[in-house]
Amino acid sequence: MNKILFKIFSKLSKDNFIDEVATQLKGTEFNSLLLEIFRKRSETITPAQLRKEYEQNRFVQPAKTDTIKSREIELEWLKYAASYGFSALTLSPVAPFASCAAVGTVNQNKVLSSLKGTEVVSDATNLLALKIALDFKNEPGKDKITRYCTVHRHLRTQYFDNPNFSAHFSLFSMVTGGFDKGSYLFEIKHLHEHISVILALLKRSFELNDMYLKFYLKSENEQFSSLLKQSDHVWSKMQHEFITDLENKYYQTVQFKIFARINNEEINIADGGLVDWTQKLIGNKKHRLLISGVGLELMQRLMK
Repeated sequence: MNKILFKIFSKLSKDNFIDEVATQLKGTEFNSLLLEIFRKRSETITPAQLRKEYEQNRFVQPAKTDTIKSREIELEWLKYAASYGFSALTLSPVAPFASCAAVGTVNQNKVLSSLKGTEVVSDATNLLALKIALDFKNEPGKDKITRYCTVHRHLRTQYFDNPNFSAHFSLFSMVTGGFDKGSYLFEIKHLHEHISVILALLKRSFELNDMYLKFYLKSENEQFSSLLKQSDHVWSKMQHEFITDLENKYYQTVQFKIFARINNEEINIADGGLVDWTQKLIGNKKHRLLISGVGLELMQRLMK
């Protein structure tokens, strides 16, 4: 046993081994321990076992999609969002460990945790929120509106019964960050902007009458609800509904969902709303962050 591992094990007791590994080891010590475990584990894997693992592991199978058509759709969406001022980013395959759990209500068990303080990206909007927080640190200022968009392959560990859903999938994501201007001006304006981009692109694949928009509102925020209902925006031209039952802690103030009607079934194809992640990341409750995402591979399957 090398000196680093000997030092690590000297800190740990057998009775509370897991808790102590998780809470008492420094980041470098934790990584060293896991790296050694995985190194030894890898030495036991034979080529036959590797082939069998590839065959059976749902996380590593290729996507069942038309790859060339997928790339064409991704480029189309990124270009259109760019015309609205969204800067397109190419994200890393991994995010800092606990990127979702630390700021939202996501259980870490739904995320594929990795080594060296990282996790496989399960939600690109969390990574884009971190980028906005870093932008603010480097260039503090309360007048700037920051917009980012990306298309990224996500991986989530929960099992889905729906054949339309898979362990890894492509999502188009947008985020807009900025400071509160009062009277919900930021929230209403950029909610309209996100939905306008999404609907304009969805209408290239679906009839407007085949789509349905639902807003989920916080019951205690009557002023925002009233302003949203009175506003004459892009959703006024389509079927939409306001529902006062937003009780989850993931979204703040409002969440929206866009459904496509396929064979008399409503399928959720887009989702978004206001979150408080950047408020936590930069330590300022006046900051606002609007996120949205569209399942491009799901959309492609439904188009067929």
